[in-house]
Amino acid sequence: MKKQVTQLRQEASVQRIQVSQACEELIKYCQEHQKTDVLVTGISPSENPFKENKTCNLL
Repeated sequence: MKKQVTQLRQEASVQRIQVSQACEELIKYCQEHQKTDVLVTGISPSENPFKENKTCNLL
């Protein structure tokens, strides 16, 4: 019970904001960082660390 009471006290002391404010901040953050986000812009083939550098040789 002591652990539960301690946990509840910690959760009660957390500062909360309204959902609408959190959404606005999230949208603003995404728009500010959109140009450097590789999920939006993609990775150029020369910078792709997962690209195989092997060539295909047929015998």
